[in-house]
Amino acid sequence: MPISEWKHDLASHLQKTCAGDVLLDEPLARHTWYRIGGPADVFVSPKNSDDVINVLAYCRAYQIPCFLIGEGANLLVSDAGYRGVMVYLARYLNTITRQAQILDVQAGALLQEVVLTCERHHLGGMEYMAGIPGTVGGALIMNAGTDRGEIGDTVSEVSLLNEEYTQIVTMKRDAISFEYRNVPQLQDTIILGCKLLLHHEEESRLRARRLQQLQRRAATQPLEYPSCGSVFKRPPHHYVGKLVQDLGLKGYRCGDAMISDKHGGFIVNLGTATASQVKTLIDKIQAEVYQQFGIRLEPEVRFVGFDQ
Repeated sequence: MPISEWKHDLASHLQKTCAGDVLLDEPLARHTWYRIGGPADVFVSPKNSDDVINVLAYCRAYQIPCFLIGEGANLLVSDAGYRGVMVYLARYLNTITRQAQILDVQAGALLQEVVLTCERHHLGGMEYMAGIPGTVGGALIMNAGTDRGEIGDTVSEVSLLNEEYTQIVTMKRDAISFEYRNVPQLQDTIILGCKLLLHHEEESRLRARRLQQLQRRAATQPLEYPSCGSVFKRPPHHYVGKLVQDLGLKGYRCGDAMISDKHGGFIVNLGTATASQVKTLIDKIQAEVYQQFGIRLEPEVRFVGFDQ
């Protein structure tokens, strides 16, 4: 039986077992940086790790599709939405605590809150993440960063659920391979938080680096429009923006989705773009780059709800 036929019963059960919020048919456009996406059948904002465990265990027991979301900075959600339970971590699971030069950060904490916390406490190592949207959990999964530093550079351990979704376990840094926009050991896991090992740095220097990074992003990226950031991973020895520019695709539109005329590696929402329009542009860039240059572009954006 399709979940849409019994989602009210599902939501009712989760409301009884979850201390957080449970909503029906929540538009996911409200929870993605693209401002695009249809509704999730059930949308849960857990208040604590026990809520996460209870929701995931129930979904697993009854084979209900389930997906965790932070700020949705790197997601393209289909126009049809998500058939299943969407678990939103950023509302409650977002605390940041400090002990000396270590930050203990929950998965739903905003990256920019972490950057500012580090600056206030004279802790260096995260300032190059300034301006990167999203949460710590999402950043960990893809090893988010810039050419000047990645989140994996500071991680000392990651807290996640075991495979049975019954308890929290810790994965130490030496067991994790932080690669370019990929962390194999963290794929298909449920990340609840991490510890960041930082170093002492003068606040004025940290502020200067943060502001320099923000200015750099503003000068080169179309921050005035909703987007997911870089759509594709950078292929070896090439830059996506340059490849797109050489193809003459900057400014190309499909409805209100447009390949940015400021940076060819971005696809922006001019106002009323749909997921299908953005996907059309992604497919076009991939096809033309491969046809012209023989390079296969791998998406950095994650697709949600397209294969349901």
